[in-house]
Amino acid sequence: MYKDYLEGCYKGLKRKSIESESLTNERESYFCKEQSKMPIFPKEQCVMNAWSDFQLESDRLNRNGESIRAYNTIAKDNTHLKLGIGGTPTNWKTSLIVAWIYIHLSVIFLLISMPLLAWLLGNEKLSFDLIKICLLVWLISKLVSIFFRKSRLFKKLKLQTFFNRSSGNIEVPSSDGKELIGLKYDEFNAHYRVVHNPNSGFPFRGFTLLHYKKDELFDYTGPTYIYDVFCELELIENFMDTTKPLADIPQFEYYREFDKTTAEFDKANGRPKYFWYRVERKFAKQMNKEALKLSKEFDNEEQLDNLLMGKPIKKLNPPEIFKFPWKYAENIKPESEIKFGKTAWQKFTSFLMIDL
Repeated sequence: MYKDYLEGCYKGLKRKSIESESLTNERESYFCKEQSKMPIFPKEQCVMNAWSDFQLESDRLNRNGESIRAYNTIAKDNTHLKLGIGGTPTNWKTSLIVAWIYIHLSVIFLLISMPLLAWLLGNEKLSFDLIKICLLVWLISKLVSIFFRKSRLFKKLKLQTFFNRSSGNIEVPSSDGKELIGLKYDEFNAHYRVVHNPNSGFPFRGFTLLHYKKDELFDYTGPTYIYDVFCELELIENFMDTTKPLADIPQFEYYREFDKTTAEFDKANGRPKYFWYRVERKFAKQMNKEALKLSKEFDNEEQLDNLLMGKPIKKLNPPEIFKFPWKYAENIKPESEIKFGKTAWQKFTSFLMIDL
C-alpha cells in the first residue's frame, strides 16, 4: 500500500528567494563559502532523463538481491520513500570507512598479484610467505568488519545522506556522524563542482547541494561530462517532486508501489508490476544505448559554457521509451517467477569484500 505524503513534501517548486538570500562570505566553512560562489544549476529540468550508466549497476544489484536488502534496512523506520545516495564523505568517520574499504581492496589485489609475481620470478618460498601475510591481513579486516557491522556503535552511526520524498527533506549526517539533520529540499541550491582527476587529467564534475544559509550540504562528483551530472541531479529532483511519477528506472523499482503519484500513474497506464525485476537484463543494456544516443544531442562543452556563464541550458526531448519502457520490452516473465540471488562468482567476490 502506498504511503501518504506529509504536509511539507516538495511539490516541484523551489523557493525563488534562496538564490538572492544565499549566504557567501558570511559562512564559517571555507568549503561552503567557496562553493556558494559557484554557478547554480537551473531549477527546471533540462535533459529530462534520469538514466545514467549507474542504472546498469542498479539492475545488477536488483537481481542479486543487494538492493532489496538495503531498501529493507532503510525502511525499518516505516519510511519506504527514502533514497540513500553515496556522495563525497563529509565527516572524518565516513572518510575513515571509505579508506578502510580501499585498503581492503588493495589487500585483495596484493593477495593475488604479489605471490603470483614472486612465483613467476622463481621464488616459491617468498610466494607462500606473501600469501600467508596477505591472507592474514585480509582475514583480520574481514572479521573486524563483521563484528563492527553488528555492533551498537555501527548502528548508531549516521553516515549516508537520505532524500525523503514523503517529507520533502534532505537528511544530512552531522559533523560527528551521530545524527541526521533534516532540512527542506527547496532550501538547497545546486552549485557546480569540479575536482581534479590525477589519473586521466580529465576533471571529475558534479554538484554540491548547499543550504542557502546553513553549512549543510550533499556533495557529489564523478562524471566527466556535464550531461551525466544533469542526469544525477534530475534523478534527485524527480525523486523529491511528488507532483510527478518516479522515473521508470531500475533504481526506483522498489519505491513505485509505495508512492501515491507513481502507483496511480502505473495503474492508469497498465505498467506491469515489478517490471524491472521481470524483464530480461539485455533490455537494461538496450536502454543504456538509447541514453547514449540522447546524450550526443546535448553538446557537453557548449552546455557547460552556458552553465558557467548563466545562459539557458538546452532542453532535450527524450523518446517515449524512457517514459513507457515496458511497451518496448519483450519476454516479461510472470510475477511468480521473480527470483533474487547471486551467481557463484558474485557470492565469491562478496565473500572477499567487507560489508559496511
